[in-house]
Amino acid sequence: MVLMERDYNVHTREMFTKVYKDRTWEFYRNLVAECICFGEPGPWIDVGAGCGFFVECATRYGIHCIGLEGSQYAVSKAKSRCPGIDIRQHFLQDDLPFEDNSISTIVCHQVIEHVTKQTATHMLAECYRVLKLKGVILIYSPSKYSSSQKKEEDHINLYAPKSLKFEVERAGFRVISARNTPRSNFGNSSASHLFAAAIYFLFPFDFLSESANCVGVKSD
Repeated sequence: MVLMERDYNVHTREMFTKVYKDRTWEFYRNLVAECICFGEPGPWIDVGAGCGFFVECATRYGIHCIGLEGSQYAVSKAKSRCPGIDIRQHFLQDDLPFEDNSISTIVCHQVIEHVTKQTATHMLAECYRVLKLKGVILIYSPSKYSSSQKKEEDHINLYAPKSLKFEVERAGFRVISARNTPRSNFGNSSASHLFAAAIYFLFPFDFLSESANCVGVKSD
């Protein structure tokens, strides 16, 4: 995960410590399951891998997964925690270090909102280039309509569900899913969450979404 856009989109050591202090590879099991559901067999790439917990989780399930992360601190932290993990330092402004049509599945989890629009456009184009035919990209990010997420100073490139879909399609992908979370505008009880989900199901307007998620497939 890349949380800070400066010269090289690198998150500070202090912020990595804050975000990942209570996290383990088990946190990412549901995300790995979604990638298995939508994606193709490996190799996978985790773009903006942070401390490598997703890569570790996928690897534990026998999946060849490669992490790309701009912070050398995070890369070193991942390798010291999990020797043998395939995580590499890489800046997202640069071309992805893979051949054309060589990757099956790419996950971009809580990353795209932390990079500039120009970097995001380049990253999506590069993801399309390296994916095999029928390869899949899964993008997870907060919605620009989320009041709490808008307050995060490192969120410099928030999308709405439809604007993210547009960017993914502009990169060449065919969007096959956009599983978004409705905003909780009616309280925090279970009933309130169910009501919000029902409203969003009936009226899937961007301003009712807490997230901007998208699954795209390389079909050409």
